[in-house]
Amino acid sequence: MNGKHPRRTECQPGQSTRRRPRIMTRAALTGIAFLPWLALSTLSAEPDPGSRGEHVLGRTESRVAAELLVDASSVAPGDRVRVGVLIDLDPGWHIYWRHSGDSGLPTKLSWRAPDAEIGPTQWPAPKVFREQEGLLTTFGYENDVLLTSAAVVSRGAQERWRLEVDVDFVACLLQCIPGHIQLAREMPISVRGAPPPPAIRDRFDLAESRLPRTAESLGVVVAARASQPSAAAGDDIELVLEVISCVGPESDPSRDCRPWTLDANYADQAFIPAAASNLGLSALGLSHPPATPTDDARGFSLALVAHAFEDEPQIGGQRLRGVVPLAGPGGRAHLAVDVPVVPVAEGADRAAFEVVAALSSSPRDEGHAGDGGRPAGVGAPSLVWALVLGLLGGLILNLMPCVLPVLAIKVFGIADLARAERSHVVKHGLAYLSGVLVSMAALASVVIALRAAGTAVGWGFQLQNPVFLAVVCTILVVFAMNLFGAFDITLQASGPALGSSTRSASPSRSFFEGTLAVALATPCTAPFLGTAVGFAFASSGVVIFAVFTSIGVGLAAPYVLVTLIPGWARFVPRPGAWMLRIREVLGFSLLATVVWLAWVAGRAVGADAQGLLLAHLVAIAFLVWIFGTVQTAARPIATRVVAAATVALAVVSLSALPLSPAPRATSLDAAPSSGGINWRPFDPSAIDRERAAGRPVFVDFTADWCITCKVNETVVLADEAVQEELERWEYATFKADWTLRDDAITHELAEWGRAGVPMYLVYPADPSRPPELLPELLTLNATLKALRAAGRAGGA
Repeated sequence: MNGKHPRRTECQPGQSTRRRPRIMTRAALTGIAFLPWLALSTLSAEPDPGSRGEHVLGRTESRVAAELLVDASSVAPGDRVRVGVLIDLDPGWHIYWRHSGDSGLPTKLSWRAPDAEIGPTQWPAPKVFREQEGLLTTFGYENDVLLTSAAVVSRGAQERWRLEVDVDFVACLLQCIPGHIQLAREMPISVRGAPPPPAIRDRFDLAESRLPRTAESLGVVVAARASQPSAAAGDDIELVLEVISCVGPESDPSRDCRPWTLDANYADQAFIPAAASNLGLSALGLSHPPATPTDDARGFSLALVAHAFEDEPQIGGQRLRGVVPLAGPGGRAHLAVDVPVVPVAEGADRAAFEVVAALSSSPRDEGHAGDGGRPAGVGAPSLVWALVLGLLGGLILNLMPCVLPVLAIKVFGIADLARAERSHVVKHGLAYLSGVLVSMAALASVVIALRAAGTAVGWGFQLQNPVFLAVVCTILVVFAMNLFGAFDITLQASGPALGSSTRSASPSRSFFEGTLAVALATPCTAPFLGTAVGFAFASSGVVIFAVFTSIGVGLAAPYVLVTLIPGWARFVPRPGAWMLRIREVLGFSLLATVVWLAWVAGRAVGADAQGLLLAHLVAIAFLVWIFGTVQTAARPIATRVVAAATVALAVVSLSALPLSPAPRATSLDAAPSSGGINWRPFDPSAIDRERAAGRPVFVDFTADWCITCKVNETVVLADEAVQEELERWEYATFKADWTLRDDAITHELAEWGRAGVPMYLVYPADPSRPPELLPELLTLNATLKALRAAGRAGGA
């Protein structure tokens, strides 16, 4: 009960199907695919035996290379050693597993060793291939694979130990070509065997780690149930495979036992039949969690369908054999399934066979299981309400650490204008508003252009670009040098008597500070802002402009109101020498922002590029100091020349920086872990599988450049009470890292009506219950309440 057809010839399809026409199509395709190489096989020449060999694949330049390896440098009589054949394939080609599936032929090793007994071939877990435009599903290996066996040297062996092996295989790309390689190797026989080079031993250990493991070695209990005791030809029988972790000694409360979960995104990956049979098997998805013998035990149920190709009077006489991929805290593993099938009693509850989280049939199916857990209409606001939320969000954004330094600079700058005419003060307010609105309009235009080009974007998307980070760092260093008094941002070239930083600035400076406020605002979010921006990004271009304008009005409102309402200015302290010190302190706050942005850039491009960026910023500061020296000397022509040269050198330096994003780890073993929480990379299919296994799920959508995210992580998520709740209810925790562009995360944010991070989702263990969306600014009590509620809803 672990494969496909009852009597299978070499070229007969082996994968299950529920329609006879498809079976005939597969058989025809298989026959056509293999006719050419069956004719060519008689012409293939065998190379002279050696420890290494290769086979040219037809008339192509591609080759399959093979090498006979022994886990020893010398052997002694009676030794037990590992032997194997390392098969190396050119890119794109693959060979077949012991059960090839719908097409192909199993790879075969024929050993000859007069002075040894060679055990059966040990097969690493295979990869699933889809051939003939997805009509055929096969199982095999690409790149390279080491097929091993255990060899016991004869006690009568003397002097030299000789091994020979014939390797027969079929290699496929767009066409399939058979191959045959003969290998031989002699080794010295000594009184005591010697180990091999470390690289050889490591290779054998790697191959052994990829072998499917028994249920006992993984600490799980496996059972298979069928919906009926017998079947007629053409019937479909419902099956369920139950895998239960933390049973028996493994469930000791003193031991931190974490359950294994299914590690497959597609149905044909979830269960790989070990051989052909008269029942064709196909995985469907996850069913309800199985009943467990103890409260601490956890498990999942994989629902399958078996198509009977002929009458099967005794389903209970079958065994379910195959390979199931698993994921756990320690990494990935493959479970070797070999259990009897037990039909359920007549009248028994059939809920065990119900699919609650379906698996996609192929990678072309973009949907994923568990859509019932996705937002079915996340309260889309009206346009008027979105504009109000945008205005409030922009207003609150001034209190975020991203914008607060710039706002403080502007408010204290009003004291600098104490003796200026009222009209001049108003000009500064309107210039600041213009700078904010022009920047918001530019940002909206970029969003619309990218969306028209088919690119998904979100709030703060520009900070996913290391080049933008470098430009903002450069601007901030220049602005900080201005606050330190090194030069003045003005349309005039001459400097003041008391230093360039004490003279009343022109409105052009306020315009520039408005643009700077927008650039620094995007790493932060605020209450109401996420809903407004999410509504805008899901709407037309006109709505995007309208919402971004409302955010800009809110962002500029505090300073503009102070300049427009005369009575508010009296709350600003009187000017004096203390203002120079305040400006310098604010300059250091901008440098602190530079340090943070440089850290974010370093996380994206690597430490070497980060070092070059810091050197670039030091050079910019030096050039600005030179410019300030010339400006103070009141030489207009020289000032303009030095200013142009400084800008040109800054542009050249920026363009020379190596700012290409470095590869980021995405494997399960490389999942980010911090603050005592075992984070796993974001994977919607894995979330559905965890819920189907009866575990609640917590998902953190974050980014390195998101200050609000870091505040939430430090103040709330790192709290011991939160971590205790996550551990108490055995939460599966996923981190959606949006530091660099990730379309899957962008799409998930959009589904929840959000256009940026942070976002936090708490999924109850019961798959039928919807998840809870937490606010952007987390509080400890609200987070604990949500975690407890979801944990109790079907949890432990």
